[in-house]
Amino acid sequence: MKKINIFFLFWFIIAVVLIVASLLYKKQSDAIVAEVDAQRLAVSFQKAVKIKSIHVIPGQDVKQGQLLLEVERPDLMYDIEKATNDLNSILQQKEMFMTNINYQIQLTSLDNFSEMQSIEEELVQLTSQHEQNKGIISSLESVDILSDSSGIYQNALKTRIDYLVKKQTQQEIIYNQLTKQLEDKKSNEIDIYNLRIEQQKKELEQYKLEANYLKNYSPTNGTIGEIYTQMGELIPPYTTVMSIYQDNPTIIKAYMNEKNRYNLVVGDEVQVESGNRNYHIGGKVIEIGSRIISYPTRLLINQELKMWGQEIFIEIPGENEFLNGEKVFVRAK
Repeated sequence: MKKINIFFLFWFIIAVVLIVASLLYKKQSDAIVAEVDAQRLAVSFQKAVKIKSIHVIPGQDVKQGQLLLEVERPDLMYDIEKATNDLNSILQQKEMFMTNINYQIQLTSLDNFSEMQSIEEELVQLTSQHEQNKGIISSLESVDILSDSSGIYQNALKTRIDYLVKKQTQQEIIYNQLTKQLEDKKSNEIDIYNLRIEQQKKELEQYKLEANYLKNYSPTNGTIGEIYTQMGELIPPYTTVMSIYQDNPTIIKAYMNEKNRYNLVVGDEVQVESGNRNYHIGGKVIEIGSRIISYPTRLLINQELKMWGQEIFIEIPGENEFLNGEKVFVRAK
């Protein structure tokens, strides 16, 4: 009796295993096989660089903003030094021009002051003398002894006084014109210097901005993949220096078997299920490939038997528990 019970128990367990296996097989056969697409980010530089130091190793987990490596750009250092020297040179030229033009303005003012003072002094002297002569002539007229020479001399004084008054006015006009010319020249040249200074500062700022990228920081949380360089190595432009695999992958790459049609279109809602644990999440079809390609080896049921299908790209939320490269199944909702 005991042997019969064991016999029935054995076959009961076999039956359960077969039923579960068949259900699992049916479950997987009804689904589209897929894998979590590893979000690989490549680290590279737009210009040739020399590796100064590397702060991470392959397989290391990194956080967003963590320093990955430092590089050098001899050409950039030269550009920064040259731009700085050029800026200082323009500033010095502007300062020398300001000193020179201000000296010319001041000298013109002093010359005008000296000339006007000289004219004023002569005017005062001649006017005083003219007034005195008028008194003397009045006295002489009263006694009837006025000579012709006195009248001629008085007229000469009046002519000189009129000339000096006119010269004073002309000198003021000439001074104002010269001053305006110098002030206009000063204003125009300052505008030109300021424009050159602004352009040079922008160029220098651009170089300094490029210098900020000589230290490369992780753009995301992830894991360091391959490091393709070593310290001291000169790297050509746009050459991948290292790769980073982003945490929380958001793209599922599915393969729709060429023998089956699931009638999926872009925008359809689907369910993505883990292939080895009880976990699933909703997703949306964002692209359907236009060609038939072979399945990745790890997705094949029989490694010796190749399978072909159409690619489907599915987007899932960033907050998910899938791992990069994990095998999953996709079902239409």
